[in-house]
Amino acid sequence: MSDHVASPVAEAFVAYRSLHFTVAYEMLGSAADAEDVLQEAWLRWVRVDRPGLLEEDR
Repeated sequence: MSDHVASPVAEAFVAYRSLHFTVAYEMLGSAADAEDVLQEAWLRWVRVDRPGLLEEDR
């Protein structure tokens, strides 16, 4: 059992990970390349300024 509590940011990414993997795999034709794309997407996702995004819509 893990005591790790996932952040809402991580939960949002993980919720759609399999769908994103499928799309990347279909586009690239390689599981390794699809995993690389997901890793890059994760790195970008955690750096997003979410409060700033909300402000831009107003």
